[in-house]
Amino acid sequence: MSRDLPFVLVEATDSRMPVPSAEPEHGPPHENRTARPALRWPRWGWLPYLLLAVFVGFWALTHIGAVVSGAGSWQAVTFGLAAGLLTVVLLIGVARLTRRGWAGQLAGLLPLVAAVTVAVLPSYLPSTVDEAAPEGLTAGPAPTASDIPGAGSDPTPTADPPATTAPTGPIEISSAQFVGIDHDAAGTARLIQLEDGSLLVRFEAFSVEAGPDYDVYVISGAQASAPAGGTLLGDLKGTVGDQNYPIPAGAIPGAGPVTVLIWCEIFAVPVANATL
Repeated sequence: MSRDLPFVLVEATDSRMPVPSAEPEHGPPHENRTARPALRWPRWGWLPYLLLAVFVGFWALTHIGAVVSGAGSWQAVTFGLAAGLLTVVLLIGVARLTRRGWAGQLAGLLPLVAAVTVAVLPSYLPSTVDEAAPEGLTAGPAPTASDIPGAGSDPTPTADPPATTAPTGPIEISSAQFVGIDHDAAGTARLIQLEDGSLLVRFEAFSVEAGPDYDVYVISGAQASAPAGGTLLGDLKGTVGDQNYPIPAGAIPGAGPVTVLIWCEIFAVPVANATL
């Protein structure tokens, strides 16, 4: 028994020693993976956003009427929301794809700059035109017998009244002052009949608050503020100055008042009108 004891101790000791494994040891999965760099947003990348915000804020304070009319137009509201949503999508999406914050910041600027260029910048870009009046334009309609002094006051026939000659050139049928609709506007609209019987609208001493995509309509009825049922005369030629707009035949059916309307096509809001 005394001889076997050391052997038993050695065997017991050996049994407690760790046995090397044939399989290679592997650490936790994350230890061998390369850590992705943290997404950083450089401070300078927010500077263009700040400048755009200041510019738009200044525009809003100095063009309250345009802001009010735009707030009531679903086209204008949709345009603003779409620009904001697209900015957020590009800002975050490009930054995550490239792992570069500055790339996302630059991408996010694109829809904002486009929106400001379309909706805000035209307010600071007035245009001037100066078209001549039709040659020989008469200030008013041809006189009638009732316009002759003393005509019809004495039923006793005397000498024949002096003959009146109808004007042979263009004549003014009516005129009215422009009135702004949530925008500044001034000037006169004149409805003129030309020698061949055709009609045109002439703007004189005209000025209107500049904006995007202005069109000119003529509409039957007084104080119209929407172009429904009217006739498009074309794009507004200028925000300042005298200008002529021929009226297509049949655009003004019969007698009655007629409205000349300045309409912002892209945002579907009225700008100014004059009832003739």
